[in-house]
Amino acid sequence: MRCLTFAAALAACGLATCSLPALAQSASTLEASQVIEVQRGKNSAKPPVITAVAILPGGGQVATAGDDHVVRIWSAENGRIVHTLSGHSDWVRGLTFSPDGSLLASAGDDHQIILWQVSTGKQRSMLPRHSDAIYSRAFSPDGLTLAAVGFGHNVCLFDVGTGRETSELIGPGADLRSVVFSPDGKQLAVGGRNGQIRVWSMPAGTMQLEFAAGQGRLRTLAYLPDGKKLVSAGDGRLISLWDTRSGEEIRKFTCPSGKVLSMTVCGDSQIATGGSDNVVRVWNWQTQTETDRLLGHTGSVAALAFDRQSGLIISGSFDTTVRVWKLNSTDTSADTAAGADQQSRVR
Repeated sequence: MRCLTFAAALAACGLATCSLPALAQSASTLEASQVIEVQRGKNSAKPPVITAVAILPGGGQVATAGDDHVVRIWSAENGRIVHTLSGHSDWVRGLTFSPDGSLLASAGDDHQIILWQVSTGKQRSMLPRHSDAIYSRAFSPDGLTLAAVGFGHNVCLFDVGTGRETSELIGPGADLRSVVFSPDGKQLAVGGRNGQIRVWSMPAGTMQLEFAAGQGRLRTLAYLPDGKKLVSAGDGRLISLWDTRSGEEIRKFTCPSGKVLSMTVCGDSQIATGGSDNVVRVWNWQTQTETDRLLGHTGSVAALAFDRQSGLIISGSFDTTVRVWKLNSTDTSADTAAGADQQSRVR
């Protein structure tokens, strides 16, 4: 087995995809990737299941977390671990960098949200304890507000500067799995177990829309860059696009197998999904076509992140690995990379 730094792995990642005519060819299948095996921590008997990944805006750093309660930030410049963040007492389910890259928010089963100073790795603040395990959190585009949802029905909004809870919205049901702000910050959308999506006008917190998004639990929501379309996916395998002004369905297509557990937007016309079938799929939503199929994980793909500048997708899985994929078919500019740990082994 060859040992490489994460930075070297990114540089060596030659997984170019090809542009495929809509509805004319099957998905391009990629069976090779660089695999980053995160080593177990001092207090763990095994490597961590990876359920959260995030890429620093502009590239350069990647954060990962999972069931060992530890958050790790890696550097792309030297391939070494920058910070190991300890503070959670249970499974970490989600990570989010603030828009300016100065803060990292982590949250999970211990009902706790922690804000970390990225430059120092020090805990900036611990937000008021949530009433339930937290599954999803999102910064507003201006970085001033953090929204969080979990296994309850409440949507908590926090002032990032003071750390105080400023308001609470009521979601469409219990077990909320995803919360997202629109790119302009004027909408907030949530979804969860009952398949309903509720959308509020922000910052007033006035409910604007509510609609049924399909069968089964919703696992993930994402706004497209224009802010006029919202994508939903989950246990029912249905991927749907919605008009954010009317709530009308614009497109829908079905993932061929497995529940959709994670999703990330890859430019204006592409999205990537990760599933319980261990596969990452890249879709052109305009043609409803699966353009690329990224193979290699041996466990459910619980987390995805995309860096617009470099065209890199980072995937985290229950197989305890992080994989790096390079997409050349996205409508983005390639510029930056992401990083990781000198202790990580790459096969």
